[in-house]
Amino acid sequence: METDPQWEGDTRRGKAKGVIIRPMLDWFAHAFGPDALAEVATSLEAPWRDEVVAGRPALGIVPTGWYDERLASALADAIVTRASRTMTEADALRAIGAMTVDRSLGRVSRAALEWFASPDTAAVSAQMFWRFYHSTGSISASIAGSTMHAVGNWGLHGEKWCAVVGASSVRVLELTGCRDVHVQRHTCSGGESSCEMTLRWSPR
Repeated sequence: METDPQWEGDTRRGKAKGVIIRPMLDWFAHAFGPDALAEVATSLEAPWRDEVVAGRPALGIVPTGWYDERLASALADAIVTRASRTMTEADALRAIGAMTVDRSLGRVSRAALEWFASPDTAAVSAQMFWRFYHSTGSISASIAGSTMHAVGNWGLHGEKWCAVVGASSVRVLELTGCRDVHVQRHTCSGGESSCEMTLRWSPR
């Protein structure tokens, strides 16, 4: 764990703030039980297994800490894979995305988003919010009608963790008043190049 997101190493090895990792762990523990979460911890490969503490709430991940994007990716892969045994992957991602946004925004910020934001302002603010939660990378988003197209370049990461980011975007758009939001297309490069995502919703 790192307490400071600023570092001078390989920029492809970025950090994610614990406040967007912990909700995924809390959701899984609530849905499948603490023993299942402990099994997730022991299933991780080295060195990620040594970065978590089986038996502690959220495996010891703290909201204010900064963690390797690859650790978050390993956790996302294990959690989504395990959850997909009893529910669809899409449903698991939607639940994780909703809890991630609701927890990380807080009650006041969420209320402001619901009252004042629109898909356009969400797109314009994407990079600002990105840097709240990720130490490296950039994201740009544009709106055309009832479609958002987002392009991101960020640290080395896994496809499931990239999908959690997309699911979080779904929740943000829902809070702006969009209905039936879904990810239409998702292309993950793993951090080797750009990741792209297209989200659509029902016209108002």
